[in-house]
Amino acid sequence: MSRWTNRNGWWGILNRCLVVSVPAVLIGVVATWSMRGAGEGQAAASLGLGGAVVVLLSALTLAVTAWVWDRSRDQAVVVSLGAFVAKVVLFGLLLTVVPRPEWIQAVPAGIGALVGILAWQAAEVLAFMHTRQQIYDDAPSR
Repeated sequence: MSRWTNRNGWWGILNRCLVVSVPAVLIGVVATWSMRGAGEGQAAASLGLGGAVVVLLSALTLAVTAWVWDRSRDQAVVVSLGAFVAKVVLFGLLLTVVPRPEWIQAVPAGIGALVGILAWQAAEVLAFMHTRQQIYDDAPSR
């Protein structure tokens, strides 16, 4: 058994996604801040906000999936799909309805969102590949 094996199901996937995506966004913030300088902190803050929104919405979707999986596995796929659609709609509403504050720079915010989603998706796929879920009972049938 590999040390990368996930035995905690969806909660383990959520944990790994957060462990990868949050530092990725923070590294982007620090890199932007160091390249632009302290006087131009709006770019770093914009990048951080874009990444944070993506990570937060993705974490909520995965937490809903994990919660439903623990309680009603037959409904997990439907609820997970509904949570995904709700996430996309909510993100779209945030982008179109909420006016952008003057301090937010669009390009760094977009880069932050891109960094967040790429790190999240990579971690989610890798964690899912290493997840072990028992489907059949190991006890011998008599």
